[in-house]
Amino acid sequence: MYSVLLVDDELIELETMERYVPWEQAGIRIAGTARNGKEALGKLKELKPDIVVTDVRMPIMDGLEFGRRAKQIDKSVKIIYLSGHNEFQYIKSALQIEAAGYVLKPIDMEELMALLDKVKRKCEEEQLASADGGWLLEKLLLRIVREPDPARQAEWIRQWENRAAGFSGVRPFGAAYWTFEPPAFGASVEAADGDMAARAAESLRSLLARSLDASTVLETGANTLFVLFQGNEQQFEAAYWELLRSEQLQASGLAADATIGLSGPYRGFAQLKEAFEESRSCNEEKWYRQAGAVIVPGMLGNAGAGDAGGGAGASAASAGAASAGAAEIGAEQAALQLISAIQSHDEEQAEHLLADWFSGIRGKRIERRTALRGVIGLLTSLEQHFASLLAGPSSSHLLADHWRELSSLPTIAHYHAYVLRFCKELIKASGEREQDRNQSVASQIAKLLDERYHLPVTVEDIAKEVYLSPNYARTIFKEKTGETILDYLTRIRMNRAAGLLKDRGLKVREIAHRVGYENVSYFCSVFQKHKGSTPNEFRKLHL
Repeated sequence: MYSVLLVDDELIELETMERYVPWEQAGIRIAGTARNGKEALGKLKELKPDIVVTDVRMPIMDGLEFGRRAKQIDKSVKIIYLSGHNEFQYIKSALQIEAAGYVLKPIDMEELMALLDKVKRKCEEEQLASADGGWLLEKLLLRIVREPDPARQAEWIRQWENRAAGFSGVRPFGAAYWTFEPPAFGASVEAADGDMAARAAESLRSLLARSLDASTVLETGANTLFVLFQGNEQQFEAAYWELLRSEQLQASGLAADATIGLSGPYRGFAQLKEAFEESRSCNEEKWYRQAGAVIVPGMLGNAGAGDAGGGAGASAASAGAASAGAAEIGAEQAALQLISAIQSHDEEQAEHLLADWFSGIRGKRIERRTALRGVIGLLTSLEQHFASLLAGPSSSHLLADHWRELSSLPTIAHYHAYVLRFCKELIKASGEREQDRNQSVASQIAKLLDERYHLPVTVEDIAKEVYLSPNYARTIFKEKTGETILDYLTRIRMNRAAGLLKDRGLKVREIAHRVGYENVSYFCSVFQKHKGSTPNEFRKLHL
């Protein structure tokens, strides 16, 4: 069965192609979808489809530019263009980049099916005539490790084995799953290369060809590589791969940590998928360790209490650790200690506290979701306590979407580095604030607003408390925080409301009253403006 990547910026058009074209009947499976050419290029590298069906006119990168770049990546991929524009120039441009066909919208199903049949025959002819089967071998290998159906998987293995020159069915083989991550400490996570695997793959193929008896390097993602190999007994040992890891980073010039999950030796290519999954599980063990190491099966699940003994990554922690993790993680106590250190401008103490806290998370083998919730809770407590600092114009970089940022980080060490950077910025902002006289007035106003947000407070009331005229109080607060008094009060109210919405026992009307709004409709309108969803939608998303 061949695979197809569908590309269209119109969601309705994309869903129509996905659902109503009889792909199974045509002997084709949908490998994935994309909304523009740029996204499609990433999917092309990851999924290695045989066929691409793409719209011509799209934002960011149109179908024609995508086609040109796609052919540079995979000369054999067959591209079918769709367009609602019956213009000779589009057809001419498509043919210049070796388009497999061109179909006008609305799609004529018979025309599309006939074209797909023609494209499939072309694929078969090229595969049979191909002298250089490297790309085909990679496609087959990707299908093997992703195919859920045993019968189909067996067929892919048969085809791969028939074409895999250098590999022997009677000798043991192994798998190595590589990931490339920016260093947790000493460099910004944002500085990571976008497609590190592509840069690493070429140098790695060269290194492996010089030492192993047989090897195939497969790009499975922007920052991941899968290596299937055969070699001598020593080349199944971690020491060989540790040396290779250092050589590869030097050869590729990547400023990154490379982690390798190494499977044990397997016999019989029927176990290709098992070898892949074991190597990936070993790689996922980096969650509990510092990235940049070679991890073998014997290392899994031996880092402390709470482990179920044999899983890795999110599956490594036991159900007991997952359920007890929220209490064991101790986010509230850690937050209180960090607040004290930040208020004292004691960076060394903050570093010590975080090192101990994250060491405990690692030692108890707290699984990823529980750890993420705990770290978000810690950061939220710090944000709430230092709300006036976060309002400062020089501290806009502190106002981050922590959930989004942390969700993409690969290890506990990266979580640790992220929180440490945040605390250091708070200490810096706190020190800068104390050097400014008027900042104390702004801080006092912020404190009053923090305490009275649930009341019908006015600027005049606040100005009296700090012995200033309303206009001067407004001016100082705006100058030192970058926000108006009303904007700050609204933000505090919305944040408190977001927290209260997590309590299913409270009605939206009660929450509105608790944060200072008598008019529930107005509260809902303000909440949607600030949080991007209504209170009820927010509650569904976060509970």
